Amino acid sequence: MDELSERLARLEPLKKKTQNDILADPYLVDIIERNLEVIIQCCIDICNRIISLQDAVKPRDYYESIIRLGEIGILPLDFAQKFAPITGFRNVLIHEYLEIDWDIVFNHFQSLHDFFLFMNYIKKWMKND
Repeated sequence: MDELSERLARLEPLKKKTQNDILADPYLVDIIERNLEVIIQCCIDICNRIISLQDAVKPRDYYESIIRLGEIGILPLDFAQKFAPITGFRNVLIHEYLEIDWDIVFNHFQSLHDFFLFMNYIKKWMKND
């Protein structure tokens, strides 16, 4: 959770920038892409750790790990279903770095609130568990 929080904090001040501002600065592009990749991986790792702690059915893939948290009531199921496709975006960031559609990256970058929401659901679970 600390790493997730730290990475989100690194990106938050950059949200004021336009897509053109970001694309004009290759360092900003790198910062945003890398931090989004790590943020998504943190979410996946958190899900898998909780699944293990809860002795829940092991997911087949990263997508299913987020869905599983919805199924066991740690995330609202509708949020889990909306959020789970982020795992596919992680794969794009990692494996298709030469052909990344920056419109999609920028859209995810502008939707950091979903990651904060994920983090708040996990914090709530941790506090109650």
